[in-house]
This record gives sequence, C-alpha cells and structure tokens, in this order.
Amino acid sequence: MTVLAVGAYTLDLYMFGDRLPATGESVDAFDYATAHGGKAANVAVASARLGAPTRFVGCLGDDADGPAALAALRADGVEVGDCATAGGTATGRSFVYVDGGGRQIVMTWPGAANLLPASRAAATAASLPPGSVLVLQGEIPVETSAAAAAAAPPGVRLLLNPSPAAAFLGGTGRDLLGRADVLVLNEGELSVLAGGTPGARAGPVQGLRSRTRGRTVIVTRGEHGAEVVDDHGTMLIGAPVVDAVDTTGAGDAFTGALAAALRAGASLAQGVRLGCRVAAVSVTRRFCAPSYPSASELGVAPFHGPSGQERPT
Repeated sequence: MTVLAVGAYTLDLYMFGDRLPATGESVDAFDYATAHGGKAANVAVASARLGAPTRFVGCLGDDADGPAALAALRADGVEVGDCATAGGTATGRSFVYVDGGGRQIVMTWPGAANLLPASRAAATAASLPPGSVLVLQGEIPVETSAAAAAAAPPGVRLLLNPSPAAAFLGGTGRDLLGRADVLVLNEGELSVLAGGTPGARAGPVQGLRSRTRGRTVIVTRGEHGAEVVDDHGTMLIGAPVVDAVDTTGAGDAFTGALAAALRAGASLAQGVRLGCRVAAVSVTRRFCAPSYPSASELGVAPFHGPSGQERPT
C-alpha cells in the first residue's frame, strides 16, 4: 500500500515584503528565495516525511531544474521512477509573494507539468494495490487526472483536492468529482464549486457530498481548523494556535498528512487532526515542501508497513 500523488512539480520563486502590492503598485521586497513546490509534489513530501511509502508522478522539463527536483524528492523518501521528462520545455514555475503576516498570492506557469502523458498517469495508478491512497488535484489537465482515477483498481481510495476549482465546474472535471472518496477543499474553492459564499457552508457542502462517490467533504478553514461532513454528520476539528510566517502550501501539507494517515488505517477524524497539526507547523516556516515536519518532530511513529498497523493520534 502506498500514497500516490499525481500532478505538478514547480520551482517556487519567492518574494518577501512587508505587504502585498495593490493593483498597479510596485512594492520593495526585503528577501528573495527559491524552493521546491507544486501541489502534487508538496503532497508527496508531506506524506513521505511522515514515513508513509509515497510515490510522485509528474512531468519535469529537460532543463537543469528537472534533475534537481527529482533529487530533492528522492532525498525526502519519495519514489519518482515513473516521472516523465518533456523535451524542449522548462520545468514549471510558481511566483509567490508573501507579506509580513504570512499571507500570500501565487501565480503559476505550469511548463512541463502540463505535459504528463495521461497513459503514464493511468498506468501508474493501475499498479496500486488495494489500501493505497491516490491523491489528485487540478494543477495539471483534468483529463490526465481523470485517466489516473479511472485506472485505479477497486480498494484504492481517491483523495481529491479540486484546486484550482474552476477546472471542476463541468465536463471531465465534474465527472472526476464524482469519483472522489474524500473531497478536500478550502472555503474559496467551496464557494466556486458550490455557488455559495465562504461563510455559508452547510448547503453547498451537502450539495458537493451528493456529487461524490464517498459522500465525504472536508473544508479546510485555515487557523480555524477543518470541517468534516460525511454520512455521520458534521464535525469541527480545531487547529493549533501558531504565529504564521508563510501560509503557502499549508493546504498541501494538510492533504499529504491526511493521505498518509488514511493509508495507515486511521479514522477520518484522526487523519484530519493530523493534517491540521502538520499544516500548523508548516505555516510557522517559509516555503512549501521545506516547511513540512517529520513524524519524529510531531512525536508520532513513522507510518511504515502495511495499512492498518499504525493509527496516528
């Protein structure tokens, strides 16, 4: 059993300033840095750092950043043998601007990430044993993600983060929502998909539940934790109180930790609680993947071995 994250790797280019620029405004940054990112790659690192057997499948460019990305993922314990390389295309980039309170805005150029062959995604998903968790997002073409979902064997749980949400409003994206066993999204994505406002969640969440296979929706609420809605009702799980430095990638940290916990046989509540802890740690540090904690740092046993042998608390 493994966690498989299919999707994007991007090289993140950061600017840190006292405040974010308004439209048409230029603001001086006090620091600049680069770091590894991309939603699926972030999820894989968050899962692997907790000790879960983890694979990442994405497409890198044939520039120097591609091999560097694969080396970084391997160093975190992520298996990358099924990744593809796109000739004549650069590895994707995300431009991240962070203010003094940790708030951020992001613009992404996918580059090679969008060129992952659907056949490669499907073949890798088809090889998953029962008990595995397949994690998909919307950062690569939904047709590619849908191919992976369709190829996953029975007994593989599909954890879907419909981000960016616009890709899931119709057609293949809407069909992919229907395959989800667990849907994880933030309040903004909920608003886009369900047509409600972020502050009025009950109706929109139930509407999304009815459109998914697993009838389970998790709405992440930043510093307020997460709301879990399934056939047993609604449950609110709080997040640790921390001083945020950089909130970039916190949702991916949550999703990766949840995937690792579910693969290990944890209950949904246990997995969400762990996801909130991992996300809370991540926002106290700069960057995405580099900010994610290890199992030892959290004081939990690494999630090695067959599903069901470890149950995180």
